[in-house]
Amino acid sequence: MKTKPLLLLSILVLFFSCEKEPFELSIPITKIDTNSELFINLKQLSITQTNDSDVVCLTFIYPFNVYLYDNEGQITEAVIVNENTEFISLLNQATDDNTIGISYPINGTTESGNTISINGNKALKEAIEACIDDQIINYCNTLLEEENCVWKIKSKTENMLYNSSLMDFYDDGTGIFYHKGDAYRTSWISLFIEDQLHINIHLEGDSEVAKDWNFDWIASIVNDNTIQIENDEQLYYIKSNCKIENNCGYVEFRECATDDYEKALYVFDDYIDCITSFKKEEEITNVELSFFENIIDAEQELNKLETDGYSNKVNPQVIFVQTKDTVTLDSEITRIVLYAEPCNSED
Repeated sequence: MKTKPLLLLSILVLFFSCEKEPFELSIPITKIDTNSELFINLKQLSITQTNDSDVVCLTFIYPFNVYLYDNEGQITEAVIVNENTEFISLLNQATDDNTIGISYPINGTTESGNTISINGNKALKEAIEACIDDQIINYCNTLLEEENCVWKIKSKTENMLYNSSLMDFYDDGTGIFYHKGDAYRTSWISLFIEDQLHINIHLEGDSEVAKDWNFDWIASIVNDNTIQIENDEQLYYIKSNCKIENNCGYVEFRECATDDYEKALYVFDDYIDCITSFKKEEEITNVELSFFENIIDAEQELNKLETDGYSNKVNPQVIFVQTKDTVTLDSEITRIVLYAEPCNSED
């Protein structure tokens, strides 16, 4: 999976500098301590803006003046910075007991094109933190929505019930929760609550599985492949598996939904090669696949489904596949999930 930076941050700062008299104090200067959270965030977003070409949140526009103070509160230098690397170099020069100064108001343009006016350190801090929150949410969503990736669940407590379960998140805020052969339609959203990332998960229905997972989970991004979620006494790692060449790698087949957005037409004949591709070549020479709506029919080989066109009864729907060796008559039953998803008319 393509590595993504943890925070894609930038800020648009536009204010007028006094180029002729850099030590002129006729305009108000506001100090920022170099050991403050605001200074740290300014430095981080400047570094990130330099490392990333994506323009998000807010972006610096140069030139502007930065005033440097000594530990006695006296201005030692006023520097006109002309581009981002100069600003980073200047921030790196400041020691832990120094301060820098800038002049307000600062006008900013958000990613959506709206203009905002920042009139002090508090407002600047809030604007940067809001940008950071937005980018963490966007980063979280990007991870969860990665195509051909599913999320394996691993408990970090004694509860191992869901260690073989999977979650698949779609970019429209829906998804599928797979557990012991059943599939549960899911909705989800990531959000910030009091400076903490959350992932709100909701499984449809009133099953015990839904009761165990329908929570506003506190989330922490461990790395590009792992997210920690916790609620009450439950703590899970969900880890992405993106080494899937096709949907049947995790036994799910998607087709475009019809007008009612709940049903689609599935041609099982089109899935046979995909399903058997996970077997060794010598195992598929005499293989025969049959499809059934429930496990009892699959075991007794009753009510075989037509393979040239099947319309699902619910969405998503679990279908049982019997794979039989026509020579030895050995067979096994696996499950696939049918999911009808909305598609653009031009797709």
